[in-house]
Amino acid sequence: MAQNSDWRVVENPYQEDIEYSIGTTHVPNIEIDGVRWRSFRIEAPDSSLLVDGKTVKTELTLEFENRRTKSAKILVIFLLEDENANPLERIEAKQFKVAGGRLKEKKETANLPSEVIRSARRVYVFFEVLD
Repeated sequence: MAQNSDWRVVENPYQEDIEYSIGTTHVPNIEIDGVRWRSFRIEAPDSSLLVDGKTVKTELTLEFENRRTKSAKILVIFLLEDENANPLERIEAKQFKVAGGRLKEKKETANLPSEVIRSARRVYVFFEVLD
């Protein structure tokens, strides 16, 4: 079985602006101090449920792998943007720990305006290992 070994080792904290569509899974392949950010997904309800002026519950899924022996405390922030990189909404995931030598999938919800979900085309990501 082939495995993707294209991990970018980056400085702590990591920040990048990327093209992103709500509902897709993005694979950053970023590693900071032995902690790998494997994927994230921001999932919104079906577009037929998006009503102007209303907020909807969205699900945020993060997947990390801690290759160190000690636990790591993680901070992740997303800034959703339109196609021109204008800020729309900020999502800060609750800080969490990943035990040493473990893989962790974290899920949480955020309430986003329907207009933001329809307009988001980019996301500015911030990832920090807080130790």
